[in-house]
Amino acid sequence: MILTNARILTFDEKNRVLSSGSVEIDADGSIGVVRSGRALGPRTADLGGRLLMPALINSHTHLYSTLARGMRLGGPPAADFPSILKKLWWRLDRALREEDVYYSALVGLMESAKSGVGTVIDHHSSPRACAGSLDSIERAFRKVGLRGATCYEVSDRNGKRAAREGIRENVRYLERTKPGAQVGGMFGLHASFTLGDATLRACVEANQTFDAGFHVHVAEDSCDRLAVRRLAEFGVLDEKTLAAHCVHVTAAERAILGRRRVNIAHNPESNCNNAVGIADLPALCRSAACVGLGSDGCSPRMWDEFKTAYHLQKVRARDPRVAAEEVFAAAFLNNREIVKKIWGVEIGSIAPGAKADLLVLDYQPPTPIDARNLFGHLMYGIANAPVDSLMVNGRWVVRDGHSVNVDEGEIADAAAARAKALWERL
Repeated sequence: MILTNARILTFDEKNRVLSSGSVEIDADGSIGVVRSGRALGPRTADLGGRLLMPALINSHTHLYSTLARGMRLGGPPAADFPSILKKLWWRLDRALREEDVYYSALVGLMESAKSGVGTVIDHHSSPRACAGSLDSIERAFRKVGLRGATCYEVSDRNGKRAAREGIRENVRYLERTKPGAQVGGMFGLHASFTLGDATLRACVEANQTFDAGFHVHVAEDSCDRLAVRRLAEFGVLDEKTLAAHCVHVTAAERAILGRRRVNIAHNPESNCNNAVGIADLPALCRSAACVGLGSDGCSPRMWDEFKTAYHLQKVRARDPRVAAEEVFAAAFLNNREIVKKIWGVEIGSIAPGAKADLLVLDYQPPTPIDARNLFGHLMYGIANAPVDSLMVNGRWVVRDGHSVNVDEGEIADAAAARAKALWERL
């Protein structure tokens, strides 16, 4: 297949902008020749002058949170982050059943695709439906057609038996995942403050066989201070680790994260919603850690995270000059680097050999666009443009604004029925 008649943002080494170009898609789902000008022939798909760019990446989310949307719990609102966890999220994950896990992932992935996201890195918990839960999530990935990864968050908060079950689920899933697969695995940990020494040590030992990346919340709130030093001492932090948040970290801890080349997922909307603070994004980037961008389950729209990250850093620093470079890098350079470091998969650029994970948007720039002013177009124009189509691994997942592989209405109805029953159990 050849995609033609498109304005192309390559995000390659030269960050080229082609006013009208063509992209060849090879049979193995990778990108072939990228060139200026139109192509003709029976294998061409005319994009009608629309914008073509790499699909977006969400480096940290919780797909199980989808069924919590609009849920109301009785009593006074939670006053702090530990109360939010105990009153909402830890009650929700304990109430999940197998089909809830599947449909929450299915809706979350479907909405991600329709928002232009081609890769989703999930962090899961369902203590009363633990065994096989990661298979249910993978089934949803394959049904929708997205790329991504999942893991089970091990925690001692539900007792030692539940912690052991979480370890077994990670091990079981990692045993059956293959390197470079469209849906991969990590070894999930909840957070340092809910993990005792014995359980943390057992996780590290269990993961030695796989050398998989750990996916863990780090210093999201002040209740998890000093997590970096503790996780480093236990051997959790390395270049395959994905550390979500890192809001409450000191300069010395940022240095540890940088020396160990840890990957960090910045989640600005969630941090605002939970009132846990604002991560110092420029400082994290200066540490040499690879800082990407995630949603933490707040929204499937990574464009919203992109805009929130940018504006929030200006407020934090009280300086209108800051953050453009770091936010651009997090969303479009570092997220793809995280995927490459952990799984060895090349995505996030329109260049020969990269996987054809591509996004088509209805955006006609009202002003000139090139590599020098691309950020302004991304922030104030492209981020607001309707998604026309999404391709993952050379196959259409969304076309003309609609899902290709799933019946959106049928899934929404089934998910609503699951959510109603779930809420009643709570």
